[in-house]
Amino acid sequence: MEPNLSAYIQNQIKQAEQLELQIEETVTQRYQLDAKVKEIERTLQELEKVDDSSPIYKSVGGILYRVSDKKKLIDELQEQKELSSIRIKTLEKQQKALEQKYKEVEEALKKSYAGTRN
Repeated sequence: MEPNLSAYIQNQIKQAEQLELQIEETVTQRYQLDAKVKEIERTLQELEKVDDSSPIYKSVGGILYRVSDKKKLIDELQEQKELSSIRIKTLEKQQKALEQKYKEVEEALKKSYAGTRN
């Protein structure tokens, strides 16, 4: 930071930088959840193709175990998908709010900086 910039402008710059980081984190979280939802959708599609008499295995950590109730597994996956979709919507709202706040800080910074240059 330039030493001759006012403390207010320096604070606004720091706030803008923090908002940028928060926006990036939100975008990353959304991307990860989108990938998770797509994986769950693919899994559900594959489960529909599997005959009820065929063995189904579920991965938990590094262990595979046999699932005895296909319907219960499908219900669990659908619930995970729904919860992830809700979280994605929440992150979208959060991202929009952060972007709006960033624009406000950016405008205030432009006005403040323009005022110091005149």
